[in-house]
Amino acid sequence: MTPTIAGALALALPLLLLGLLFLRRNGVVFLFYVVLCAVGIGYLFTTGAVDDIGTKALEFVNQFTAEKAAEPGPAAPTPAPAP
Repeated sequence: MTPTIAGALALALPLLLLGLLFLRRNGVVFLFYVVLCAVGIGYLFTTGAVDDIGTKALEFVNQFTAEKAAEPGPAAPTPAPAP
């Protein structure tokens, strides 16, 4: 996934989900909200900030998955000493 796509998704998905959550009953207000989100993300795209955000998001995901892979599995229980 390219940093541009990751940045656009990292910005757009939470905004649209919050808009759906709070503005789903007001159709016209929700459409206005979507247009304003598109304008804001478009501005960030033209300034190159979406690439920076996407790079940071991909680094975070890679770091998280590396930590998950490095975690050791559950240790085997130690045997009880013989009497």
